[in-house]
Amino acid sequence: MLTILDLLNHYLGFFNVNARWKGQVYTVLASVGNFYILYLAVRHIQNGAYLRGALLALAFLLILYGAILNIVYYYTKKTIKWDVSPKLEKMLGGPQAAKTATDNKAMPYVPANGLYDKKQVLPATAISDNDMAAELTKVVDQLREGGLITENYGGLSEKEQLAFLATGQPTIFANHPGTPLPYFKLEEERGGLAVYGGMNEMLSSRLARIQTVGLQPVDLALKSYNLYIASVVVTGGPGKTRGRHALMPVEKPYKLAVELAYTKK
Repeated sequence: MLTILDLLNHYLGFFNVNARWKGQVYTVLASVGNFYILYLAVRHIQNGAYLRGALLALAFLLILYGAILNIVYYYTKKTIKWDVSPKLEKMLGGPQAAKTATDNKAMPYVPANGLYDKKQVLPATAISDNDMAAELTKVVDQLREGGLITENYGGLSEKEQLAFLATGQPTIFANHPGTPLPYFKLEEERGGLAVYGGMNEMLSSRLARIQTVGLQPVDLALKSYNLYIASVVVTGGPGKTRGRHALMPVEKPYKLAVELAYTKK
């Protein structure tokens, strides 16, 4: 069987064959050939070679497990929750491990409005009425269509998600730790501040208004400080919370996490 697979791989190498189709062919051949291993296991057990037969039977089960995973992946484009191949690939240093290492590398995020000293930045409370919330949902749809939202819980395992929730956070969202808005600006209006943003300036819309800056109401903060928008991150949407025995799915409205830089007047 291994010889057949090797020959097939050799001859297919002459052609520009789709990788998924090649995977389907290999999966079928490996699945069929695996039953020969089962036959050998049965024959060895019948002949009294129990240890060798047990080892062959174990090999059959392992190959069968891999074949089932491949059938699901290559023929349905789905995955199974008890698929351990990503973990094995990570342990063995495969492409998935390289991707994870790249993703976890400390790459500096430079906001669209520049960098500010953290000592001069305060968190702000941003609230949205129904109209602004509808606009924010449109922006999220555009981000998703543009492939700018990653909804894999920041690559955290269920155990790590539970650990995050154990810190006192009620919810962990699918786009954890949040999706930076590509374009945003701060506008002063009617004695307050509004946040505009979107995919770009042309598509920008009013998404929220600032309620507090640090611990101060925005009107008091405006009397004492010059305020500049430092970062805007989209949070909310699908997520998980702690259930009685496991993580439970939840759905929350999208909202903005805003930071403002300040200087004294």
